[in-house]
Amino acid sequence: MKIELKKHLESLLDFTIDAGADECDVILSKGDSFSLSAQNGEIEKYKVSGSQVIGVRAIANSRVGISYSESLDFDSLKFAAKAAVENARNSEENPYEKITVKKGEHIISSPFKKDESLIEEKIDFCLKLESEVKKNDSRVQAVPYNGLSESTSSSYYLNSNKVFGYQDEYFLSCFTSALLKEGSENSMHYKGMIGRKLTDLNIDYCVNESLKHASQWLKGSALKTGFYDIVFTTDTFTEFLGTFSNIFSAKSAMEKTNPFAEKLNDQVANSKVTITDCPQFKDAFFQNYFDSEGNAHKDLTLIENGVLKSFYHNSATANYFKTTSTGNAARGARSALGVGGTVKVMSSGELTDHELLSGEYFEIHSIQGMRSGANSISGDFSFAATGYLCRNGEIISAVKGVTVSGNFHKMLLDIKLIGDTILSNNDKSFFAPRLRFEGISVAG
Repeated sequence: MKIELKKHLESLLDFTIDAGADECDVILSKGDSFSLSAQNGEIEKYKVSGSQVIGVRAIANSRVGISYSESLDFDSLKFAAKAAVENARNSEENPYEKITVKKGEHIISSPFKKDESLIEEKIDFCLKLESEVKKNDSRVQAVPYNGLSESTSSSYYLNSNKVFGYQDEYFLSCFTSALLKEGSENSMHYKGMIGRKLTDLNIDYCVNESLKHASQWLKGSALKTGFYDIVFTTDTFTEFLGTFSNIFSAKSAMEKTNPFAEKLNDQVANSKVTITDCPQFKDAFFQNYFDSEGNAHKDLTLIENGVLKSFYHNSATANYFKTTSTGNAARGARSALGVGGTVKVMSSGELTDHELLSGEYFEIHSIQGMRSGANSISGDFSFAATGYLCRNGEIISAVKGVTVSGNFHKMLLDIKLIGDTILSNNDKSFFAPRLRFEGISVAG
């Protein structure tokens, strides 16, 4: 933590109160990144960047205004403070949004040291992300997406009640892809990894996964139109569930765009489903300790035994619904107050893979057009999918060019089978067992 940056937060806070705010809070985000990508055996992109932005939320006479600055000199901070108060005075009355956290301090410093690999090692690593793909299959036309990146970030929070928070983070990531062509057919797949050190990143794994699936789907074909049991990979189910994440948002409920707004304590999923938001889950890659209003993060049960138990709340939604904040306020230095989750964990069932994967099913590995093809209020969806037709855990054929459609709300209730082993998605931000959904429409 840099003491001088904390002093800039204190200055902006004082300037905002002096400008006429009744109360306020300040967020400062700072980040540095380094990224590489390769094409045709040479480094195509070598980028070093840094950013910092400080933002203030001012509340005056029950009205809210925000402003931000990328400069930390006193004149810029005074201008941002006056702008936030002026924006508040010109906004509509908002009786719900208040600075509610009265005490607390969260100083969380990352235990991860910066990777000490030489720049030459990182360049060599990036070049191999391209060359190893080409070397292992003569059908490779290109490696359109590949790269290595290194990121350091820090976040500061301070409110007019002197509640302070600080957290930093450091990680590396890499990815590669394989675009294959054979005759008139082509296919592509990409794979990435995340880690704390360069040695955590496995080139062979990323290359082999990219080639394996691209090669399989090169020979893929559409399924016969009909109804199939569906099994998502953890990554594709993360994307699927995330498309309908408004079901957990108290802000969406307040704005009448949450279809579950009136369903608290109602059954919304299979009775064996429990979903918990776990900000410091032991196996998660990132740990989360406080929200954007200075509340300490804590575990939150969203669905328990199929019953909707809670929404994500910030101060405004909590006041509106006459409840307490769940510590899930989400706000960037430039943005207004919202809500957001951390690490979701879904409880396991009792079925082994042998039992859950018996018979025939379609395993979805890639989704295209999910956002554009989904209605987050009705729950209806339609998306293009790529994957494998499987039987008893074994691949029968590669599948591409199909459209999967249905209703998300109905699928939650009609989950057919739940596995007994918890799996994670690629960046370890979501944990769930395998789920099998029965009789989903697939058009070939």
